[in-house]
Amino acid sequence: MKQMILASLLTLGVAATASGQDAKKPDDVLQKKDGGMLVGRILKIEPDTLEMLVNGEKESRKLLVKDIEAYSLYRIRLDRIDKKNAASRFELAEYCMANRLYGTAATEYEEAALLDKALEEKCKKRRAEAHSEDGRAKFEDAKRLTLEKRWEQAIKVLHTLTEKYADTPYAEDSKKMLVKIAEEIKKENDDKKDQLAKKAAEKDKNQQQQKDDLDKQILNKTIELVEEAQKALADGLEAEAKNLSKADRAWKASEVALTGAKRNIEHMLKQNDVDMIKKAKELDRQVDDLLVKTYYRLGRMWAVELSYPTALEWLNKGLRIPHDAQMDHLLNEVLLTISQLKMKERAAARGY
Repeated sequence: MKQMILASLLTLGVAATASGQDAKKPDDVLQKKDGGMLVGRILKIEPDTLEMLVNGEKESRKLLVKDIEAYSLYRIRLDRIDKKNAASRFELAEYCMANRLYGTAATEYEEAALLDKALEEKCKKRRAEAHSEDGRAKFEDAKRLTLEKRWEQAIKVLHTLTEKYADTPYAEDSKKMLVKIAEEIKKENDDKKDQLAKKAAEKDKNQQQQKDDLDKQILNKTIELVEEAQKALADGLEAEAKNLSKADRAWKASEVALTGAKRNIEHMLKQNDVDMIKKAKELDRQVDDLLVKTYYRLGRMWAVELSYPTALEWLNKGLRIPHDAQMDHLLNEVLLTISQLKMKERAAARGY
């Protein structure tokens, strides 16, 4: 009786262990070709379809094999065969060959050959075919990557072919393609350098054009300022006899225009353009001539009005500007007259 109870307990223990193992068995995972993932239990596998109970669903799904990634199905099949059975491994290798999983097929042929010597020669031949097809597939990938100009990835595949597929025709083809890629990369880099050089040249040209335009604007503005000063000087001469305030405003406007022209001329003299410098020098002489005349007229006017400090200020400004002998005589003549008058004025105040 005790032996029967013990046997029953052992049976229950084995059953419980088996049940626990089933519960711990990992879920099946399917990778769909559209990128989706299915996780659950595969219930049935047929040549064109399979049935799966997806986690969280009550009813099983019927899926088309053509919609599932081949490697994903390979892993499912591998989990369900006797891995120690050579025929099963060979059949699985054939599945891989049919679905372009050439590298995996080569591995499965090796496993089958190790398990059954009778299959060794056949597996060796089929493995060589799988290896060659794997090389061809990789070479096609390399060509595609090359056409897409994904150079780094293409070079990596081609190096693999030259190192691990030396016994296939694709190793030599890969070496030739590596040379072509190097030439293409060099050409592409040279083209980029040329484009950058052209852009830089275009940028320099645009900057030079902008500078030339600015210099031209400054030149034209300077000429305008000189013309304004000439008109203002003439307006002052016309107004002097009738309206001293108007004459004063006109000549001061002439000074403002001429000092603005001077600033422009300083910029023009710093340029590398010979013609620009020549024009700047001509304008500079013209501006100096007008400026001295303007200061002379202001100094003379205020001297006549007996505002000697103001007159001296304008006349001394005129002396600091380059001028010819005639203007030097006129400026100094007024200064001398002011000096003589001031001397007489002070002498009279002291009783001389």
